[in-house]
Amino acid sequence: MMSHIHQFHTILTGARPERRREKSDELVAVEQLSKNVRWASFGIWLCAGFLTLYALYIGRNLFMPILVAGFAYLTLRPVVRAMGRIGIPSGVAATAIMLAIATVFGTIGYVLSGPAQDMLQQVPGSMPEVKEKLGFIFDHLETVNQATEDISDTADKENITSEEKPVPVEIKQPAWTTTSPLIAGTGNAVSFVSIAAALLFFLMAAGDSLIVSVVSSLPSFSSKRRFIEVLEGVQDALSSYLAWVTCINACLGVCIGTAMWLLGMPSPLLWGVAAMFLNFIPIVGAMVGIAMVFFVALVSFEHASFAFVVAGTYATLTALEGQFITPTLLGKSMKLSSALVFISIVIWGWMWGMLGVFLAVPILIAVVMVMEKLEATSSMNAMLNGAVGKAANPE
Repeated sequence: MMSHIHQFHTILTGARPERRREKSDELVAVEQLSKNVRWASFGIWLCAGFLTLYALYIGRNLFMPILVAGFAYLTLRPVVRAMGRIGIPSGVAATAIMLAIATVFGTIGYVLSGPAQDMLQQVPGSMPEVKEKLGFIFDHLETVNQATEDISDTADKENITSEEKPVPVEIKQPAWTTTSPLIAGTGNAVSFVSIAAALLFFLMAAGDSLIVSVVSSLPSFSSKRRFIEVLEGVQDALSSYLAWVTCINACLGVCIGTAMWLLGMPSPLLWGVAAMFLNFIPIVGAMVGIAMVFFVALVSFEHASFAFVVAGTYATLTALEGQFITPTLLGKSMKLSSALVFISIVIWGWMWGMLGVFLAVPILIAVVMVMEKLEATSSMNAMLNGAVGKAANPE
């Protein structure tokens, strides 16, 4: 009897480690499978991202106005809804908003067109004066260029034999063609503005009917709620960012216009407005503004040193705004990482040019908000959450 009990106890005690080993093997297999799934998911998302970027690059002339109209619609949607709550139809609200936008930009263009045209007409005749005042810089550059050309000519003479003399080729471009870059650029600009404005009007005039139709087509309640959360999150983030940045840029334009007036620069109002709009383009806008005021100051004043003073004043004001004022006012409401902003500017600037640079930050905000709501990938979401926080009122 005791032997049977001992055998039974041995069987029981001997089976437990095998079960534990089997369970541990199953856990290892499950962990390996989950790791493989994560890597596969990462690869799929990476391939989808590259394919999306390629499609956006190929169809940039189509996607750019659509994206601009979409961002403008999300920014102006609270205004349309507020006008709807007081009894104004969405069509009337859209018409009023479009007329207001056209009036503002038309007035600014009309007021500043005269000074801007005068400055542009003076640019060709001012180049000899600019070269003379910056002679100490151009002399060094010419010395370096001459030395480089001498080295290149010496290397070419050693490689070219008497029998292999180069044949001079001269290519003459016609003075005026229908494929001129000026005409092509003007046509692209007109078509871009027309498509973006028309699409923005129709989106605002439709009100929330388009959103309601999209939500109704979703299969489950959870997907509908997630879509609304993503839309509201992107809308709040863009509205908060653009509203605060517009106010900051307007104040910066006033400060720069006042500074240019105190320094005796011509058309200080033009420089204030230009600084306001250029500051919507991160990094690049400030550099363009500094270069423009430096050139005009170099032509307008007798001593070249004063041009460096004017450009330094412009650079100081933009640096104070970008490094201290904007981060302080926005606080935690829209926390942007400089590295991610720079990467976004490089990518979208390479794909879409200057307009891509302008849209780099709104696109980054929209991508981060979508990934935060959808929780697409935990690692990417955690990394981007350190770059952009949730939209909220500034502290």
